[in-house]
Amino acid sequence: MSIRSIQVKVIASAIDDIDLISNAVSNLLHKEAEILVKRSKSYHGAMQTTIEGSAKRRRDVKQVVNNFPRSFFKDLIDNGLEQRIDDSKFLHFRLDLQEFVKGDIVLVKGDRRRHPVKVRMKIESYPGQDPLTEAIKFLSSFATQTTEKDEPSITGS
Repeated sequence: MSIRSIQVKVIASAIDDIDLISNAVSNLLHKEAEILVKRSKSYHGAMQTTIEGSAKRRRDVKQVVNNFPRSFFKDLIDNGLEQRIDDSKFLHFRLDLQEFVKGDIVLVKGDRRRHPVKVRMKIESYPGQDPLTEAIKFLSSFATQTTEKDEPSITGS
């Protein structure tokens, strides 16, 4: 496996339904995931809530990856994967929050960054390996898998 950990983070405004967003994050992550909810003030003084969760064990990471639709990985590869990997070997992407709380996983493209769900995946690569190549191998293997349920929904997972 080429993903070591997955982190999910949402910054919600005071008018967002925190329970709904927390449940969606919990449904994406594994059953024992600890969801951290922290209220604070934004830079401009408005109240905001940060909702975070992660998967660090190998079996939990695999379970989270299985919650994504197979077509999502092809979409991720086709939409500038090389620009989404930083120097620390993290793959960054954003999901549409409105679709996410409905149980659908949709990649945010372009400037549609209204309240996204931020996802970071740590790519497992060793000296001499290219993180981009490792990410493409890993994501391609999931994109080409066929299961009974090709388009899983995160609701009730």
